[in-house]
Amino acid sequence: MLRRLLMVFLMLLLRANQASAESYQCVSFEYPPLISQAPGSAEPSGFAVELVQRIFQQLGAEVTIALFPWERSMAKVRLGEADCVFTIYRSAERELFLDYSHELVIAQTIHLYARRNSGPSFNGDLGRIKGLRVGVVRQMNYGPKFEQARSGLIVDEAANVEQNFRKLAAGRVDLVPSNITTAAATLGLPGLRDEAATIIQLSPPIEIVPSFVGFSKRRQLTQLRDRFDSALKKFVQTTEYRHLLEKYQLGSGPDLPKAPAPAAN
Repeated sequence: MLRRLLMVFLMLLLRANQASAESYQCVSFEYPPLISQAPGSAEPSGFAVELVQRIFQQLGAEVTIALFPWERSMAKVRLGEADCVFTIYRSAERELFLDYSHELVIAQTIHLYARRNSGPSFNGDLGRIKGLRVGVVRQMNYGPKFEQARSGLIVDEAANVEQNFRKLAAGRVDLVPSNITTAAATLGLPGLRDEAATIIQLSPPIEIVPSFVGFSKRRQLTQLRDRFDSALKKFVQTTEYRHLLEKYQLGSGPDLPKAPAPAAN
């Protein structure tokens, strides 16, 4: 009898602990190999997804991650309907509604992509592409240099990276900016083989941009942000983190590598 009562007590205690566990919702956008969701899969995967999951796990918190079109994910954190969004670049506009992690998730090298044999001459100077049609993801930021040049471009918006590459191959836009790993993953999709054969990467890169986790200011999560930073800073020193980088073939981690010097005019 005493043993049975003890078991009941332990079960109730376990349920109470589960009920009181912190629970958060993060949102993102399909951006392989950082964030992706296989057809028919209930859960997203990818380097950034696994990293965020592991950090929340270390904090003793539960996290659910949902993927939406980028503009919807941004709206959710802006309105406080989600707790955090990743991976995301810094901008003055976004800092109005996001508390950014201080520790970066990964640095992203941004290149321009063009059609083979018809791309413009590019030496790193975005002034050279002024007036050209550029395919971008709706509400996506491509780093300070591109955003500064955006007003001089003919911007053509799409819902995702794949749509932009299809438009590029079809000649509906002249250029598409993308981080190098997402471009490789997207152009490697079986359904894009024909299009990929017509597309080239222009060098040098536009720039190398650090990306972060952004926490909704509406949710008042600065303490969570600080705990997340502390755990992430420790995690990137571990063998587990190195294995995660190797799993997704992402090189050496978040330290910003040096970009090649722009070619001479």
